[in-house]
Parts: sequence; structure tokens; C-alpha cells
Amino acid sequence: RMQHRMWRACSLMSPIRRFSLLSPIYRSFSSSPPPPMKGPVSWQSVGLLAVVGGGVLAYYKNKDEERKAIIQATIHGKGVGRPAIGGDFDLIDHHGKPRKSQDFRGKWMFIYFGFTYCPDICPNELMRMAEVITSLDRDKETAGLVEPIFITIDPERDGPVQLKAYLSDWHPRMIGLTGTPHQIADACRKFRVYYSKARLGTDPNDYLLDHSIMFYLVDDKGEFVDYFGKSLSAQDILGKVRAYVTGTSDESTHSDSSIG
Repeated sequence: RMQHRMWRACSLMSPIRRFSLLSPIYRSFSSSPPPPMKGPVSWQSVGLLAVVGGGVLAYYKNKDEERKAIIQATIHGKGVGRPAIGGDFDLIDHHGKPRKSQDFRGKWMFIYFGFTYCPDICPNELMRMAEVITSLDRDKETAGLVEPIFITIDPERDGPVQLKAYLSDWHPRMIGLTGTPHQIADACRKFRVYYSKARLGTDPNDYLLDHSIMFYLVDDKGEFVDYFGKSLSAQDILGKVRAYVTGTSDESTHSDSSIG
């Protein structure tokens, strides 16, 4: 009786074994097309996804090649792909003398926008500017070729006298520029400078200005070249400015970190 029960059990299990072992092998060697996929995903949707994915990859590859071409064109002085930054300005220097951007033709401009009542950011950035200019002036290839320019974003308080007293602490060649609120707003707009006034009390002169923190490099023909953010050290900026001025810049000079 015990043998009879074991025989029945084996006979019941054997179809399961034959199905589980033989059926996958049969399917794997079958030449018939795969069955249609069931559920929310179909073979058509998989094919469509592959086509779309290939198109997206091709798009970004073309964009990357276009970006590299634009950077290369900018490096070699061509006007193709140059960002819409910079332009002519008509302001007053810290001696009270009218100064236009055309007055600086033949020299490179190293520009920073700030204000003299800035408690910490502007002093730090002007220290970096002074370090860059001092190093450039010590080099025979770049001495005197780059003009350090400070343009105020606070014309109500930063007149020529205030600018002259303030900039004397930083570098003897630093030029301060101010003007009417309209003139300053126009210069800021051309260089894409952000600034916003935050009042601290009831006194109309008691306020601070929040603003973008950036150095701008303009070449000796008045064309925008590059701009450098806080992520770069003074030595990094010095190396890039020197490469541009001496004509030794390459693709690595104009990098993402330049605008960090």
C-alpha cells in the first residue's frame, strides 16, 4: 500500500516537472514570433520609446557640438555666438570727468559692479581685483593693459568724491564710475547686473543693496570676452585674464567655472 501511494504521488508530480523543465526550453528555441505583451506596456510603446530616446540623445549631442563651436569661435575673436552682455556706457569718473566706454579702446576693461556702503562682499571682491591687477602689472606682457573699473550701483550716495575716497584704499589705478540713476540702470542692464534695494529704517539713506557678484572682462575693442564668479580664486581669474590678454587662451580658458 505504501508503494502504491508513492507511485500515485510521483505520477501526479511528473506533469508539473515536465511542464516546468521542458516548456521553457521549448519556448526558448521556438522560431515563432514572441506573443504580444499584455498590460500597459506593448511592443509598439517600447519601439516608440526607443525612437524618442534616440532622438533626444541626438539632440543633446548636436547641442554639445554647437556649444563647443560657439566657445571656439569666441576664443578666436569671432562674433558668432557671443553672449548679449556688455555695451557702451556714458558715465562720470571719480574725478568728476565724463567717461565713455569708447575712452577705453586700446585697453582691456576688468569691471566690477558694487557700492561703497557695501559691508563685506564688495571689499572682498575689490581685494581680489587689486590682487589680479597688481600681478598683471608686474608682468611685462600685460603691464598697464588692463584697466580696473568699479561701477557703482548706488548713484544716490556714490558721487565722485565718495568714490575717490573709497577707491584710494584698494589700488592706485582703480577707476570709479557713477552717473544718474538712469545711466547706471542702463549700464547694469547691458551687463545683466542684478540689484535690489532693501531699506533698513525710516531714513531714506538707510538701505543696503543686494546685487550679483561678478567680474566682467571686455577686450581692447570694446567686446565682451568672459565673466568670472565667486567660485574662482584670484589666481584662477588672473590666469584666465592673462591668457585672454596675451592671446594664449584655449577652450579650457572659457569654462563653466568662469561663470560659477
